[in-house]
Amino acid sequence: MIIAPTHGECRAIAGAVRKAMKEKNLLLGSEHSVTRLQRLNLTDSQQRDAVTYEPGQVVEFHRMAKGAIRRGVQEKRFKSGEQWEVLRREEGAVIVGKDGVEKQLPLEQARNFSLFERQKIALSIGDRIRFTKNVKHRGQKFLNNELRTVVSIDDGKIIFDKGEIVRNGAALHLDQGIAVTSHASQAKTVDQVIASVPVRAFSRANEAQFYVSMSRARWAMHVSTDSKVALRDAVTRPSKRLSSWELLNSAEKDRALKAELDRQWTKEQMGQQQKAYER
Repeated sequence: MIIAPTHGECRAIAGAVRKAMKEKNLLLGSEHSVTRLQRLNLTDSQQRDAVTYEPGQVVEFHRMAKGAIRRGVQEKRFKSGEQWEVLRREEGAVIVGKDGVEKQLPLEQARNFSLFERQKIALSIGDRIRFTKNVKHRGQKFLNNELRTVVSIDDGKIIFDKGEIVRNGAALHLDQGIAVTSHASQAKTVDQVIASVPVRAFSRANEAQFYVSMSRARWAMHVSTDSKVALRDAVTRPSKRLSSWELLNSAEKDRALKAELDRQWTKEQMGQQQKAYER
């Protein structure tokens, strides 16, 4: 299992690993573009504000909600599990659509639904995926953060090493599973772990995150970083929530650490150039 502190770092790793897998013929068949849902982690007040919504976003209901009153008429209810696409904002209201039907989104019931953006992910036979939500599909259950391997894929369905999903045009709650965050790795145990903690991801590294990452392995743990000295400081930081004043002090320390690393890097580069000149 490859573990990194941020989703951005996980995607960069997955891209590099998939490239190597293609070269070694570990990914078979043609690539298929699959639409996935990326949740927008909004506050309750943001989700109640019509300004938050943009056309093309997806609203998914996790609880039944009453329809809004539009033009004096009570619209039908929204059912749990339904996905509606944001069409437009209209006089402070949000209009969503599904199968040619338009409704006004009941913003006052924001706790009954979540907002997502569509993203594309390329999948082939041999790819590892991760479910990003508990999913029930035709009598099958897939758990949040569950990892599965693609054994067959076409325009009609995706078959995994356990279970399958029919592709009916709806966006799916899945993501690449080659590299995962420490949060997604919790409760999993594997033979070997590769923890990637580059300097650019130090802002999300702390003692709890590092402990979770490294304790997933039974037999071997490997750490990849571009600064061992700075890594020790990053992974010994406490993981408790900080006050705004503590965050400001932490940001100042990070800037000072970066400046010191830049000075060390410049000094090392000058030393290497001097040695090369002397030779």
